Amino acid sequence: MTRQADGANAGADPAAARLPSRVAQLLSALFYGTCSFLMVLVNKALLTTYGFPSPIVLGIGQMAATIMILYVSKLNKIIHFPDFDKNIPVKLFPLPLLYVGNHISGLSSTGKLSLPMFTVLRKFTIPLTLLLETVILGRQYSLSIIVSVFAIIVGAFIAAG
Repeated sequence: MTRQADGANAGADPAAARLPSRVAQLLSALFYGTCSFLMVLVNKALLTTYGFPSPIVLGIGQMAATIMILYVSKLNKIIHFPDFDKNIPVKLFPLPLLYVGNHISGLSSTGKLSLPMFTVLRKFTIPLTLLLETVILGRQYSLSIIVSVFAIIVGAFIAAG
């Protein structure tokens, strides 16, 4: 039995063997949250306090910086993702335009709205996405995910409030 178990595990996916620990997952979530929060503050300061003239230029700069960071991380084997394929933009065509539109409109609204109102409006995209995935794709979500999204919205209202 032991040999069969060892033989069965020999062909297993190596990525499954090195799943991140709970501490690594928690630190990743904290890092993501901190970066997201700081990005909103920096964007707000650039567009209002310092009078940066163009949210479009700011958005393009952020996208370019993200692509460079991802590429350098891939070269250094920190992260892994497939190489760029020319067929991907064709297959996903409307999505890049929607992303750019969302990014630019988000940056434009950052300069025009107060941070609490911007945060509340931004958090409403999450349940809207879940609702549309349920209606269009027929996807079902667990109660824990629905409760988590509800908690995010309540937290945004309290913070705005």
